[in-house]
Amino acid sequence: MNKTNFFYSFFFGFEPRAKISSTNSEWESHVFAHSPIEELAPNLWHVTGLFPNESMVPREMILYRLPDSSLLIHSAIALDEPTMTQLESLGKPKIMIIPNPIHKLDARVYKQRYPDLIVVSPAVVKPYAEQVVTVDAIAEEILPQYGITCHQPAGINPQELVYELPLTTGKALIFTDILFNLTDEYLEKYVPKKKHLIYWIGAAGFFGITFLGKTFFVNDRNAYRQWLETLANSVQPLKVISVAHGEPITNNCTQKLREASARLL
Repeated sequence: MNKTNFFYSFFFGFEPRAKISSTNSEWESHVFAHSPIEELAPNLWHVTGLFPNESMVPREMILYRLPDSSLLIHSAIALDEPTMTQLESLGKPKIMIIPNPIHKLDARVYKQRYPDLIVVSPAVVKPYAEQVVTVDAIAEEILPQYGITCHQPAGINPQELVYELPLTTGKALIFTDILFNLTDEYLEKYVPKKKHLIYWIGAAGFFGITFLGKTFFVNDRNAYRQWLETLANSVQPLKVISVAHGEPITNNCTQKLREASARLL
């Protein structure tokens, strides 16, 4: 087992397990506290999801309206019924991306709710995703058909892709765990009692890869730094950066990406 697989195996053990009772459905058992659906750019939205255990950092779901007006869902989070009604008003759920080995907690109940949903994962993630749901298509093969560019990170042990989404105003980049953006404001809003612990483990207060990410994900620090710099130079105009853990960035995105790269020097 390589160090990246060890990391995900270890942290998967801390994910909450849904508890089904006679008074709730399986979907309801997956619903934890979450934010409203918030717009990041035209045709692009996010939701912040919390866990019962505040020691676990919040997670982010991205909703993207495809050219045919259907929805792509990245890192699905089960929402309460009023918010799911709002989600459906944005477009019919069509594609769900399971982005890496651990971000699959609610994937199965989404597929149960929407049987026609196309379940997608990167090729390297498929064996892990299929622990909970059948994968219908490989991200690298199907997503370019929808105008989405799949970037393979350099200097990172294979675990996830970065998705470049076309917007009417420019481009968005969707990361998962290889960059965090746990700002003090974000932590104070969502996990105020545990924010000092999150700072202590080197995961907060900056946009970039965390201490744990450097330890378990990176295999060539300089290659990763150069890849982030290349991404900053080539994806223009960059209007949104989303990460799986932390506040989305909607201002000075190119400069922020260059700063994340520079932290690897």
